Amino acid sequence: MSVVSYLLGSREGKKGYSTSCVTARPARVRIMAPSSFAKPTGSSWAAPPEHALDDSYHLQVEDKGLSVDEAQARLRVKGPNKLHSQKPPSWFILLLKVIPNPFNLLLIFLAIINASIPPPDWTGFTVLMVMVAISVIVRFWQEYRSGLAVFRLQESITTTARVRRRDVDAHIPTSELVPGDIVSIGPGDVVPADCMVIEASFLRIGQSQWTGESVPVSKLSVSGGVKTEGSIFELSNICFMGTGVVSGTATVVILRTGKDALIAAMSKALRKSRDLNAFQRGIQNVTWLLIGFMIIMVPIVLVVSAKTTGNWGQAALFSISVAVGLVPEMLPAIVNANLARGAYLLSKKKAIVRRLDSVQNLGAMSVLCSDKTGTLTKDEITMRDTVNWRGEYDVDVLKLATIEATIQGSGGNNMDAAIRNFVLHDGTHVQTTKYEKSTAIPFDFERRRSACVVRGVAGGSMLICKGAFEEVYARCSNIQTEKGESAMAGHHRTILKQQVKTLNSNGFRVLLVATRQLAKSRIDDEDNFEDLETGMTPDAAESINQLKRLGVEVKVLTGDNLAVALNVCRSLGLVQRQDVIDSDAPEAMTGVDLANLIDDEDFDEAVRSCKVFAKVTPDQKESIVASLKRQGHAVGMLGDGMNDCLALRKADVGISVDSAAGAAKDCADFILTEKGLGIIVESVTIGRVTHANSIKYIKMVMSSNFGNVFSILAASAWLPFTPMTNLQILAQNLLYDISQIAIPWDCVDPEFLESPKSWQPWDLLRFVLVLGPTSSVIDVCTFLLGWFYYGIRTTDDSYAVSQFQTHWFLQGLLTQTLIVHLLRTAKLPFVQSRSSVHLGLSTAAIMMIGFVLPWIPAFHKALSFVNPPGSYIGFLAAELLAYCIEVQVVKMIYIKLFKNWL
Repeated sequence: MSVVSYLLGSREGKKGYSTSCVTARPARVRIMAPSSFAKPTGSSWAAPPEHALDDSYHLQVEDKGLSVDEAQARLRVKGPNKLHSQKPPSWFILLLKVIPNPFNLLLIFLAIINASIPPPDWTGFTVLMVMVAISVIVRFWQEYRSGLAVFRLQESITTTARVRRRDVDAHIPTSELVPGDIVSIGPGDVVPADCMVIEASFLRIGQSQWTGESVPVSKLSVSGGVKTEGSIFELSNICFMGTGVVSGTATVVILRTGKDALIAAMSKALRKSRDLNAFQRGIQNVTWLLIGFMIIMVPIVLVVSAKTTGNWGQAALFSISVAVGLVPEMLPAIVNANLARGAYLLSKKKAIVRRLDSVQNLGAMSVLCSDKTGTLTKDEITMRDTVNWRGEYDVDVLKLATIEATIQGSGGNNMDAAIRNFVLHDGTHVQTTKYEKSTAIPFDFERRRSACVVRGVAGGSMLICKGAFEEVYARCSNIQTEKGESAMAGHHRTILKQQVKTLNSNGFRVLLVATRQLAKSRIDDEDNFEDLETGMTPDAAESINQLKRLGVEVKVLTGDNLAVALNVCRSLGLVQRQDVIDSDAPEAMTGVDLANLIDDEDFDEAVRSCKVFAKVTPDQKESIVASLKRQGHAVGMLGDGMNDCLALRKADVGISVDSAAGAAKDCADFILTEKGLGIIVESVTIGRVTHANSIKYIKMVMSSNFGNVFSILAASAWLPFTPMTNLQILAQNLLYDISQIAIPWDCVDPEFLESPKSWQPWDLLRFVLVLGPTSSVIDVCTFLLGWFYYGIRTTDDSYAVSQFQTHWFLQGLLTQTLIVHLLRTAKLPFVQSRSSVHLGLSTAAIMMIGFVLPWIPAFHKALSFVNPPGSYIGFLAAELLAYCIEVQVVKMIYIKLFKNWL
């Protein structure tokens, strides 16, 4: 985020500047055989470097490094230095995982029944199994392809390290590193394994992926060992696999590699089975709804049909056809095709969908939990302003800082770059006076400041020191005022400290600049410099506002401190009030505050009301996500570090970036190839379009199928014959489902995209119970027409019975296909809302095909059709018109009563 660089002009007051580089002398030990090689014990994490190379710690390495033979032997024992997450996806295992979809299992069960009850219905069996195959192939191909894409992202990372082998430095693949190797690391390197620092020069490591702290930490060798209390990440002589070198250099000895590394332990814990996400719960609920329909309707149809016809065997076969008719055979295929299309659209938005379910879950998302570092903020430093001790804008302070930052050059840090790149209020860069470099004192982590000595054109020398406020302030005796240099009085100190306190409380990190005139060029001190908070992503604030307009609440979960987190959130508009902590309804809490909430209800209430959670642990992030899910939210989690992994897995949709830790990408369902919340905003819209088209199909096909079964039940209690044959029911359902293949390409009304959408089984049940019988009204009209107008009342005339069945086939197929255009929108169809061209063409084609089938002789025997009389065409047209009017009226009443449609 953009932060204030508080640069204050003052004089250096104390002497005693010095430089140092912490080193350690490796011990000489003998080489042990591979059979006796063991990983270091727990105490070795806190061991002094001379012990790390000693027999008691089993590393068995000399100061000149391992021999090639010994390294190869250890590699055979310990295995390659790779994580499980870096293996390419197994197509066979993935195929087995995508098969047991609830819908697929239901269709397979019905297919087996069709094939096992004599006489076997192989046509029905084939149709059902083809639908399952299509569903499995679509889901498998999408997830396998995205898995390969993520694997390629992981493999694209630099994979070599500088290793000392028998006094010869060589670059070898990191996968070949073994415990005991001595490795050199420098700026920009990724720490290749868990290791101990044995020699360091200004080494600074970024551990944000583990701790959430945006400020890199100092690492150095400790000749006397370190304290073992507290977090292992506080050990100053240990670097962990996957962390990054921000600045400085070091020589380290490898302690743990591959599956023994700390990051691998986290990865192993994350390979446990995941909870059901919102999409999976929705699918499960819809499946149980279908099973419930079958449990209720099939026995009723069986008994009524058997009592009417007197043939229990025929009634049993007919009831099985009813069960098949209740299930939308194409549902898995169409839903998966819809998700696959959403994944394709997201790929155009620079996103990789690893799991198809996440596409719909994006549309259902009502809360987005986000880490701060690297997600809401950039991975770079930005300077905000330059002021004097009174807090007034002062460009002279910036000139001094720019000179010092320029002299640091490539040996400087990212704050030096931020100072050099700072743009003044008038849009220009600062112009400094001419000077000659004399000496540069680099950044030191212990003293937290840097300095340089320059010589001006007049020959005088000046020391410029910049660094953390406390460190530089302690060495100042004078202050630069508008009247010139004067002694620092009490009121000067009070004003200065109050200015800094205010800035710190707002989450800004303060940098102090001090100078001292020198009689001659000499080095008097070495300075440290504390990093500033990362730079805010340019589109974050606008994207968060867009998410709010879409009904998605954003909460920030970070391991960083509360002041910094609040500063970011105020900049983004997430927090408006100044009193966000001590009020009755706090908007911000720390991990300590959460830990003190013993009661689950208090915890859930805190999670509901707060928008910012700072200094939270990985476990607490997971608990926050779980609490939101318990409260009925579909939760998204955006994170890129190891400390986000548990929350990413717990969320309904885990979102990460391609620069994230490997384990974080493994936990994510959805990976952004570029950072930016703008991609998520577009993805939410695509997810809602996907959900809209899925729910359209489900509601339309289930209400239509239920209406058909309801009509069959009424006909079974009345007619002495079945109103449609088993094959006719299957053919009608198949043609209707084919007409819906274009649903993924259909248009969606803008109003539907304004709020989160999720699977609502009770809403689906209500829709089916209302619209199903509505379609039965026209079915009963067709029955009455056949009974009274055409006089078909007995089974004596098989041709007449086939005519009755042909009439209902035509009317049922044409009405349920045409009515798609009324059910797909809450608006007036064809006038206020039009379908896509794809859907219009597919429905028109199926209506045409269905209409001509009874006139094709080849289908007369296969499907028991006869040529309908010409008079029926007029009745059919009237029924279509009447049904459209009826459905539109029912829709208007339904929306008025229940306030929603789809």
